[in-house]
Amino acid sequence: MGNRVLDHIILEVKSAKYFSVSVDSTPDVSHVDQLTFILRYVLPSGPVERFVTFLDMQGHSGRELAESLLKFLRTHGIGITNCRGQSYDNASNMSGKYNGMQAIIRQHCEMAHYVPCAAHSLNLVGQSAAGCCLAAIAFFKFLQGLYSFFSASMHRWKVLNDKLESISLPTLKRMSDTRWSARADATKALVDGYDEICDALAELADDVEQKADAREEASGFMSTK
Repeated sequence: MGNRVLDHIILEVKSAKYFSVSVDSTPDVSHVDQLTFILRYVLPSGPVERFVTFLDMQGHSGRELAESLLKFLRTHGIGITNCRGQSYDNASNMSGKYNGMQAIIRQHCEMAHYVPCAAHSLNLVGQSAAGCCLAAIAFFKFLQGLYSFFSASMHRWKVLNDKLESISLPTLKRMSDTRWSARADATKALVDGYDEICDALAELADDVEQKADAREEASGFMSTK
């Protein structure tokens, strides 16, 4: 089924002729880096964006990333000279003027214009802005610590979720280093479930069957609320 879908996408791209590419690397749950490959092109019905595949990564340099992309295009008979755009994040291995992936691709096709990812740029702005505020640094450290405390133990996680699920509230969220919107989700979960989270901490702090360091940590979170 997957091969048939891929074959259909390849036929669409060849029919459209011109296309743009977007790739981004991210580790999966097994901590293996994968390069997400997306194609954009225009059909008679309008522009489309297709997830194509996860590309094998031979390394993280701009040249190695570019070669992974070029190898896939060559294998499937898609001419890089028809590429008219490329969009990646602002990391130096992607955006570098001389050795970044975009520069290597433009050596093969000068008309493959590079457009930095606006969401990634906004994420960097948010990180830098929050990093200038000590109160924000302390808050997000507290928020991540709270999530880590509950998620480190199945029993603690159950105590928390039992209280939140009783009134249909979402559980605490893990923050992401690369996706700023995840911090908004984590903050909202804390605000919405504040009383229930405090109740869970109080229950764990008073539970004599809990380890002393866990009870102390729960009390510490309560003292900073």
